[in-house]
Amino acid sequence: MKNKMGELSKELLFESKKVSTGKVWLMFMFFGWSYGSLDKIGKQIFFYLTLGGCGLWTLYVMFTLNKKIKEYNKRMALQCGFEVTDLTKYGLI
Repeated sequence: MKNKMGELSKELLFESKKVSTGKVWLMFMFFGWSYGSLDKIGKQIFFYLTLGGCGLWTLYVMFTLNKKIKEYNKRMALQCGFEVTDLTKYGLI
């Protein structure tokens, strides 16, 4: 019983920490906000100050954002105590 409660609490913690791909993409398309959602505020400020690298950085982000979201969610899952089998269950490997 205790093991099931531990698994449930890990899953709830992960659900509260993970980011939604759709929400991050919407924030990026309308406000240029992507790195801030992935706990990289300094990079987000620099992105704004350079106006998205005059557009070049913006193109780069458009092609790498899904991978960065998946890496962030994987890192959050590992911090929550997930194991490899749990990562495959959530499609993070």
